[in-house]
Amino acid sequence: MSLRPVSRRAVAGILAAVAATTAVACDSSGPQPAQRSSTPPQPVPSFEKQACGIRRAYLRRTVHGYFGPRSGQIAILPDQPAYMASGAGGWSHSGPWPYLQDIPLVFYGPGIIKSHPEVDRPVTMADVAPTLARLMGNEAFKPEDGQVLDEVIASGGRRVSKSPKLILTVVWDGGGWNMLDLRDDSWPNLERLMAKGVSYTNATDGSNPSVTPAVHTTLGTGEWPWKHGITGVPMRDESGEVVDSFLKGESSHFIQVPALAEQWDEANDNRALIGMVGYEPWHLGMIGKGAERPGGDRDHAGWLDIDTNEWITNPDYYELPTALPEAPGLEQNLQELDAADGQVDGAWRDKAILDDPTRLEETPAWIRYHTRGMLDMIEQEGYGQDRITDLVFTNYKQIDRVGHYFNMVSPLVDDALVTTDEMLKVITDGLDQEVGKGEWVLVVTADHGQQPDAEAIDGYGISPREIEADIRAEFGDVVRAVWPTEVFLLEDAMEQEGVTVDEIARFLGDYRLEDNTTDDTVLESGAGVFEPADKLFDMVIPAEMLETVRCS
Repeated sequence: MSLRPVSRRAVAGILAAVAATTAVACDSSGPQPAQRSSTPPQPVPSFEKQACGIRRAYLRRTVHGYFGPRSGQIAILPDQPAYMASGAGGWSHSGPWPYLQDIPLVFYGPGIIKSHPEVDRPVTMADVAPTLARLMGNEAFKPEDGQVLDEVIASGGRRVSKSPKLILTVVWDGGGWNMLDLRDDSWPNLERLMAKGVSYTNATDGSNPSVTPAVHTTLGTGEWPWKHGITGVPMRDESGEVVDSFLKGESSHFIQVPALAEQWDEANDNRALIGMVGYEPWHLGMIGKGAERPGGDRDHAGWLDIDTNEWITNPDYYELPTALPEAPGLEQNLQELDAADGQVDGAWRDKAILDDPTRLEETPAWIRYHTRGMLDMIEQEGYGQDRITDLVFTNYKQIDRVGHYFNMVSPLVDDALVTTDEMLKVITDGLDQEVGKGEWVLVVTADHGQQPDAEAIDGYGISPREIEADIRAEFGDVVRAVWPTEVFLLEDAMEQEGVTVDEIARFLGDYRLEDNTTDDTVLESGAGVFEPADKLFDMVIPAEMLETVRCS
């Protein structure tokens, strides 16, 4: 069913799930089973050899994702198929590898964008913003990193003849190709848009860490994290403290460059309508700072208080559209979901969460409710009603959220995907009605793929908590946190202990499976393809090297 070329690499890191057994198969571009190695331990290469020993694409993406004042002091890349497990349990998805980087990217706009054969040349998330700018007739927005995608702009050999009244950008959180290709029959509406629009089948995030705040800000600004400054979920602030990248909605001031939405709004005396409907403040990078930016205004933005599932915003800098909290039908959607398996028991499949108000946002019922509220916002606030192009950005989080909890092969992920795909038809019909046929453009993409379970790929989920404990045992209380591709250190404590970043990086460069576990079975027999004495990392270097490393 997939429209992607059969010849495209055997589906980078793609997993083929056998429904009853959830068995998984991978190819050479993703985590994969392999024969055990009996090679004796080797000395740790120099930092430069480690950096230049990984694939150039992986190094380039890691360089793009590094911003010195915000990133961790040590950059790490596990040796596939090992990966850094989530510290709180579950599965992380941060890395430069194709199975996490490969994403769909589709531009669809009947009457504005001409259908084009699939494009398989490499493009990245940074190319979205400059392409939207050109569609809008905005010649002033020219980011350094992103490029205009000519296949979208050209129509029958000519440039688009008119600008859309509205551009809606939809992000399927966690909806990368390795998740989609597990379920070829679950996204017919996305396939339809691919066939009738312009679909880039070799699109990637382009930066590492491949996490929601960083990638969404790249989408909004057309720049990599090395310029826009949002490097991950946690970042270092001006004092060196590790904080949430959007301060849990209190501020977007870490964004270093203007988003397309900000620049366009200001160029039109704040008459353009700008909106973001999301799950959390991490999506604000798509629209920028709102009134927090000098000259900006309070753009529409809504996200969830995930403890109460109430729509909220930061009223100092954004406005919460009344259409979101007033959207009807959630209770009916929950009842329909409850009854879908033939039993009315307060459960979604076998998960008894429908009576828990703190869990409702994870469900397909919320996907429908979200869509209804967003379309109501477009109608009530007057989006697409004049010739100044308005911009709406939205994130559907459920595919990712459920994948974190239950892994990507869970049937709950499929439920979320099917419903999210169904909403594409609801959205296109709604835009025809509210904005007008031939007057709007829809962009559909994802921010990353998902991590298969270690057992399915003969791999190993590295415990970040054990690494933190081992660093403390070796050097003292000098580590703040270990994340999937970076380590945050306490520089004042390091100075007191007389410890350097280089010393900790060398220690981790020789870190082995047997160091990361107390499980007797693993200590004796290994895990997956890893023997107890096998090193777990391909690269561990002082992160500041990423600014200067040059490989022949």
